[in-house]
Amino acid sequence: MSFQLSIMIEALKTAGHYIGTTLFMALTALVIGAVVGLIIALIRLYRIKILAPVLQVIVTVLKGVPVVLVILALYLISAKQFDIWAESMHWTLRFKDFNMVWIAIAALSLMSAINSSEIFRGAFAAVKKGQFDAAKSIGMTNLQVIRRVLLPQAWPISLPMFSNLLISLVKASALASMVSVVDVFAAAKITAQQNYRFLEAYVAVAIIYWLISLVIEKGAQLLENRLLRKLRRAAL
Repeated sequence: MSFQLSIMIEALKTAGHYIGTTLFMALTALVIGAVVGLIIALIRLYRIKILAPVLQVIVTVLKGVPVVLVILALYLISAKQFDIWAESMHWTLRFKDFNMVWIAIAALSLMSAINSSEIFRGAFAAVKKGQFDAAKSIGMTNLQVIRRVLLPQAWPISLPMFSNLLISLVKASALASMVSVVDVFAAAKITAQQNYRFLEAYVAVAIIYWLISLVIEKGAQLLENRLLRKLRRAAL
């Protein structure tokens, strides 16, 4: 069976219409995960009683759970319980009216939060302890230390890892098709099912994911260089 370039281009055009859906899921999950991950990392950094050891166990357990299982678990739980919750809260919304994109985003956000917390922990470890002591000695509160000392130095360190996380989320978003979300991968697969030319469709999807990953990587490099230059100027 020969490879037909025209079919690949057609699949490329069809899948391209859903790049926005894929990026929306990945970026939303990254933002939610980064916020939650930062909170988790700070709790573990300052060793807050009870919360820190509990979160350490949760992070360790969830790191070993595949995203596909999280998506399916959230879907099944929501399918069985959402209407019950909605009725108890006197909502008119029902599960059949629910946008499945948010199921995928919730699962990806969980993956993002776990990975973000570890990224922040590694970045915080790179900040010298003497800087914390110096900040405390001039009367800074913990919140001021986080805002003025910790985060400005942690962001440039963690940025390459966050760009890799975003790329992983873009690729993992293909699993959203399991809960009937039409994204880049699902659109290409639907096109392939019409003419049974799956190879051409999958090559088209691979090209789209590669281009998205390339843009993310180059954008992160430019942003990282800008942040590093800003830090050097601030240090002078």
